[in-house]
Amino acid sequence: MTEPLPKSGPRRVVVVLGALVVLLIGASVLAITLFAGVRDDRDLESQRLDQVSTARSEAEGRLSGTTASIDEVADGIARLEAENAELHKCADPAKDTIIAARDDDDAALGPAVGRASDNC
Repeated sequence: MTEPLPKSGPRRVVVVLGALVVLLIGASVLAITLFAGVRDDRDLESQRLDQVSTARSEAEGRLSGTTASIDEVADGIARLEAENAELHKCADPAKDTIIAARDDDDAALGPAVGRASDNC
């Protein structure tokens, strides 16, 4: 016949199995807790990503508006510079005419009047 197992053997197996069950339950609780934390972090990061994407889209809209404004201002500056150059063609000889007349400089007055009449 088979020899009976010593009494301490089955008890030791039950204790070891009980300890393994407790460890497995603890590991499961830890895994569930970590999973829930990761899921919450993922949701927060997803919300942050949506906010950043919205802010980026708004900033791109403002940038395109600003770029259009810059282009308009640059066109205005170019137009005013051209107009200023055109006005100086008349204004500079007229100023020279006034200065020559004020100083009674007949030698400078004739050419200044000629340039003024050509350009004005």
